[in-house]
Amino acid sequence: MTADSPKMMALSPSTIAFVLLVLFELLTPTFLLDFGPEVSTEPEVLGHTAAHDEPDMLCDLAPGNAVRKYELTAQPTKWEIGAGHEIPIWTFNGSVPGPTICARVGDTIEVTLTNRLSTIVSFHAHGLAFDADSDGTFLSRSYVPPGGSRTYYFEAKPDSVGTWAYHDSVGKLDEEPFVPGLTIPESGEGIERGLYGAIIVIDGTEMPVDHEVLLFLGDVGPEVTRQGSLQVINGRAAPLTPQIFLEEGERVRFRIINAGPNDAHDFSVTGHVLENVHNEQVTNGTASFEELNSVPLGSLTFGDWEMTAGAVGTYPYLCNVPGHHDAGMHGLLTVVARGA
Repeated sequence: MTADSPKMMALSPSTIAFVLLVLFELLTPTFLLDFGPEVSTEPEVLGHTAAHDEPDMLCDLAPGNAVRKYELTAQPTKWEIGAGHEIPIWTFNGSVPGPTICARVGDTIEVTLTNRLSTIVSFHAHGLAFDADSDGTFLSRSYVPPGGSRTYYFEAKPDSVGTWAYHDSVGKLDEEPFVPGLTIPESGEGIERGLYGAIIVIDGTEMPVDHEVLLFLGDVGPEVTRQGSLQVINGRAAPLTPQIFLEEGERVRFRIINAGPNDAHDFSVTGHVLENVHNEQVTNGTASFEELNSVPLGSLTFGDWEMTAGAVGTYPYLCNVPGHHDAGMHGLLTVVARGA
């Protein structure tokens, strides 16, 4: 090589092997990739699924504080987003939504994230206290490179009580594979492709209910569905949205999260009202709660609302935003007789 010849950038064998692996993933037809076991096409069943003597809670934690440790793996998964419509997506631990993270006020939470994707990925939590190196953003560089792992640390404070979301905030499927040092802006693509889950923090003063039901609302664009846009509940469009069962007169707490990343939604159950028990109203000495026919949720907003199951029958639940029902955001809630 002469003095005037351009210098070649030296690449380590591990970097070359990684780039070849990523190119294989990007260029190989989907049906040749191993995304793991087949996903059941049966709708998820929630609510009253069996006889019970105690409240059926999503986070049944013993009194006292603890260090609660969770392990998440960001991985590609084959997912039936609609009836007969299977696509490759990204998931935490192979499902949408990912595992629910439960905590009590005063707990420390440790989340170890392993990345099996070809893009950087992160864990960003709402509702918990954390330092900058655990915020899961590109700006703080608190993300996980492909093939790596990282532990994030959080604390559940008194103002953490409630329903929150966690999600990736940096993942992006570029035309070129990720190489360390490449600048990638903050991205909602990880959410759209399935990288999200719930955080529930309790303090022991929660009003008792018969059941808790967790529902994620979200929008998925054509670049992911490889067809038209879909509006999904718990990662699937109707008729694969959750089937909810309750006994007549049972109380249910809906923990609802609009994962976004783009659209606003609302949630309603035909023939029922949803109660905002965090907004107590007292009239002539009698306490009541704010009653809503539908609950509006902007992108990445969340909360919990309670409802009493009405008469025996089948009731549609849905988003009333124009076009969202037809794009898949609806399902059925069935009320059965006591003891049925």
